[in-house]
Amino acid sequence: MPDSRSSPDRRILDLPDEQLLRLIGRIARKNGSRSFLVGGPVRDALLGRSGPDIDIAVESSPDRIGRALARRFNGRFVYHRRFLTGTVTLADRSHIDIARTRTETYRRPAALPSVKPAPVEEDLVRRDFTINALALELTHGSYGVVVDPHSGRRDLADRVVRVLHSRSFADDPTRAFRAIRFAIRLGFEIEAETLRLMRQAIRSGILSRLSAERVLYELRLISAEPLVLRMVEALLREKLLHASLDWQPRPRFLPRLQRLVAAGADPELVFIFLMTGLPGFDRVPVTAAERDAALAVRGFGDVRERLRRASRPSTIHRLLRQLPTEALGILSATESDPVVDRIRLYLDRLADVRISVDGRQLRSLGLKPGPKYREILDRILAARLDGKVTTRSQELALARELTAGTGRKSR
Repeated sequence: MPDSRSSPDRRILDLPDEQLLRLIGRIARKNGSRSFLVGGPVRDALLGRSGPDIDIAVESSPDRIGRALARRFNGRFVYHRRFLTGTVTLADRSHIDIARTRTETYRRPAALPSVKPAPVEEDLVRRDFTINALALELTHGSYGVVVDPHSGRRDLADRVVRVLHSRSFADDPTRAFRAIRFAIRLGFEIEAETLRLMRQAIRSGILSRLSAERVLYELRLISAEPLVLRMVEALLREKLLHASLDWQPRPRFLPRLQRLVAAGADPELVFIFLMTGLPGFDRVPVTAAERDAALAVRGFGDVRERLRRASRPSTIHRLLRQLPTEALGILSATESDPVVDRIRLYLDRLADVRISVDGRQLRSLGLKPGPKYREILDRILAARLDGKVTTRSQELALARELTAGTGRKSR
């Protein structure tokens, strides 16, 4: 094998956190280990891009090095012994990922790997693509030396995404999602043999062995990408979602996603919208808030026509007040007029309308506590929304009138 190391590359030493990287190198050396910046941060530095990620690999003692870094920055270190990885969370909530250089073996396709310690050159063999199989040494005396055993820099220059070996997608089918994400993000092509292997894996049915959690993790990452629309179009074109989750796009799914992205929706809303296309998403591992919002968007057809016909502010309020804020944010970008106008009216003005009358006033008027409270308060709020009452005294007068009409006074 040709020498995979190069002399320090001054083009990539101008990193935003070079002082921090040199400090990590000193701490690792003090604990008897060489250390490396690895993967995406090295790739991006070579491309002249900068990012917040700091992924560190050490050849020994990741737990000791992680604890030492946490003490140095008054942070917190969590170590996962099974995978030989840990994370230092700093006071500003930024984090440093630390991993022991290691090899991975897969007991069966799509399974999580078993790991064991190994030198950095063997660690890079387990990476997904050649452009991510790069390391920058941080050890004093060798700082800036690039480790590139798989010609990743050549593929960066050629602007291609290439797997390291023919079983790459069988070992970890989520790499198909990542191939598309990296290619579109970087403006690269998926290398021809890599594309053939990816499509072969999709046709083989191996992606169906992935857990929903692992697929959703990849969709979360894609949702945060500026070019998310192109990535989702590629996922559909290559039938990745169908192969992994039996997912078929609903009518007008892509045009609605396009409108959501064009509106500048944050990644969480994009992810929730993607969920609405998944079969059985009410059972997948997401937060309750995400599930509720996705269910509200998916079930909006029951509300749409009534909202389209609504003219009174109180009717609009009643139809929309039970919907989660996230769902309303999605619907305000993906629906058409006049539905969008009514949703935006609700978000901009109606949702914040409050009345001054509450249960204490109703009790003071002699009404027994019970379901009638909510009915009366809702009628007062509707009157306020429709401009029939505009002051506290008018609200109280309406409360007296409605209470008197109940015939349910206490004795």
